[in-house]
Amino acid sequence: MMFSIKFQRFCKAEDGSQTVVFVVMLPLLVWSIMAMMTFTDAFRTRAVATDATAVIADSLSRQTIPINMNDLRGLVSVAEKLTGSDVSLRVTQLRCTRRCNDSNTRELQVDFSHGIGLNALNDRSFDVGEQRARVPLMIKGDRLVLVETSLMYEPIARIGLEGREVLVSHSTRMRFTPQLCWERCSIS
Repeated sequence: MMFSIKFQRFCKAEDGSQTVVFVVMLPLLVWSIMAMMTFTDAFRTRAVATDATAVIADSLSRQTIPINMNDLRGLVSVAEKLTGSDVSLRVTQLRCTRRCNDSNTRELQVDFSHGIGLNALNDRSFDVGEQRARVPLMIKGDRLVLVETSLMYEPIARIGLEGREVLVSHSTRMRFTPQLCWERCSIS
């Protein structure tokens, strides 16, 4: 009986110290601020990588002379400046050769694929799967350039996210020429 009276009095009491509430809530407050910063940084990193990939694809789409490995090194340097991270890059030129209206049965042919830090792709890379899904529909004989960048993301705090690879791809058509050439141009 005595305990229940004291307990009721305790529950109804409105006096007390804010320090106790602060000590109880401080870890939750710090955790929530760090979580917001970590997730915001992850989205920022993804957005910066996407923008850097689009810049590289756009610059390649305006190219009127053949490119080579030195050009790729220069583009990697640009991507690293834009992202502030070590970047791997792959440039692949594709064309559709048969059944181009159907994304499931179309035949894609690789004109060239070269990368720095990412392995080159071949025709079999686009038979099925994730690589094939990255290529939009094209008309027969049309070419496009697929630019892929990859960087490692390390979160600023280990709150719900682990370090992981951020892989971004961007496809574009050539603007001023029918194709992007590697080292020399040959019409095919």
